[in-house]
Amino acid sequence: MPVATLHANPSWPNNEGVDEKVKQELAEIEAIALRIVRRNAANKLDEEEIRRRLPGLRAQDAGPADLERAIHSVFVQGTISRWTKDFAPEHRRKKPKATAGS
Repeated sequence: MPVATLHANPSWPNNEGVDEKVKQELAEIEAIALRIVRRNAANKLDEEEIRRRLPGLRAQDAGPADLERAIHSVFVQGTISRWTKDFAPEHRRKKPKATAGS
């Protein structure tokens, strides 16, 4: 949606105070945008913290589906599985398929 900046024209008495209204609204949307930027930064830190803890939980025999449910699908099961496959207990690892010629 296009945004127009209105400027008061002294020859039009009905335009009094338009610049002040626009400045106030710009200040309000700037405050909203700054809140969004701060929340996004905090979310990124929280995602990094979750990702840091996943291998340890996987090593303690938590499966990818359990981890996905615990973190409310911030990361999905397949992604968790790929990231943590080297930390999975031996009984959870898929056995390599035997080749037909062996």
